[in-house]
Amino acid sequence: MAKSLNEKVKNYIPNDLVFSILSKLPLKSLKRFRCVHKTWSVLFENPIFMNKFRTNLITIPHSYYDDTSILLNQYVYDPDNGICRSLYLLSGERFENRVKLDFPNPFKIEEPQFDVLQSGSITGILCLYSSYPSNEIVLWNPTINEFKVIPHSSVDSVPPYRHIHKEIFGFGYDPISEDYKIITYVYFSRVNDQSILPPNVNWEDFAHSREISYEPVWEIYSLRCNFWKKIDIPLPICCYCKGEGLYMDGICHWPATCEDDGQHYLVSFYLNNEVCFITPIPIDINFDENYIVQKKLLMLNGSLACILWYKYTTTYHILFLGELGVKESWTKLFVIELSDYIGYPIGVAKKCDIFFLKGDGELVYFDLCTEMIEKLGCIKRKHYSTKIIIYKKNLVSIEK
Repeated sequence: MAKSLNEKVKNYIPNDLVFSILSKLPLKSLKRFRCVHKTWSVLFENPIFMNKFRTNLITIPHSYYDDTSILLNQYVYDPDNGICRSLYLLSGERFENRVKLDFPNPFKIEEPQFDVLQSGSITGILCLYSSYPSNEIVLWNPTINEFKVIPHSSVDSVPPYRHIHKEIFGFGYDPISEDYKIITYVYFSRVNDQSILPPNVNWEDFAHSREISYEPVWEIYSLRCNFWKKIDIPLPICCYCKGEGLYMDGICHWPATCEDDGQHYLVSFYLNNEVCFITPIPIDINFDENYIVQKKLLMLNGSLACILWYKYTTTYHILFLGELGVKESWTKLFVIELSDYIGYPIGVAKKCDIFFLKGDGELVYFDLCTEMIEKLGCIKRKHYSTKIIIYKKNLVSIEK
């Protein structure tokens, strides 16, 4: 009888203890453990457990944010000076302290027109890009004010004579090879002005040439090798959301939308072995054919998430991804209901502060824990681009 009682005690775990342990697990692990016990299979339907899980997900400190700062990158119109780019280091309890950083000027031109890739800089290196003077890419370490101009790839050279367009979709650090890498999509258009051709090239022969390829190519750059190479990525024919990517743990992610059926995807590219995963994003918000679904990738306290909403509406749905390549692993954990429209999400600070850009150019942030909205006190201006970037200081040279 004593042995039977011991077995019962051994096999019994109080629900409070189960909830406490399971609520601290990553989403991927939690979904896998649902098959262990019958009561665990319905955890996502238990409001008490889900409240615990949400709270832990956004409040338990993640090592990703150790010793990090927040960068605010703005591209705005100033009535006195025209279009201006600026980069600020934000600090303080309410991000009230700002220090302006000066962009590097590797091309010795007045007011270099750089933008900052939003994919992040947890390793202390920023990726700057500019269509002027000529699709230039620069890596920059603001801590030691060191920069490196990235060389052009072979597809940038002529002949054949064609207009070259380049978009950056990913930048990050490969911890296995200890190398920084950049992913670009290069596409071409026809030259319609014969004046740009050398005197020895006949316009009629050029215009009817079948040897000139206009097929787009994907390329990846290795800082360690200082070399570009072409890559083949099995991607659907999509309208890509340039400049909207994220970098996490050796993987570059960016959103995409299929032109044929409007399906939304998450594209995930492993920098080390160059393997790509396509994960459909379920648009499980009330469908309205009068509105286009907006989406934005976020990293909330170290977890990959996607926020969905209709433009000019006040409801935002936040889905978290459990496993790459598995559509069913997306789980909606938050629905933000607001009385007023707070605009377009532009990034996330430490843990759970989601920054928004309002229609009038004002910057605000929404605390996911307290559900409070705070203003940043910025001057209202017309914004062409505004981003929030997580940054960690790095005293190591880019070349090492």
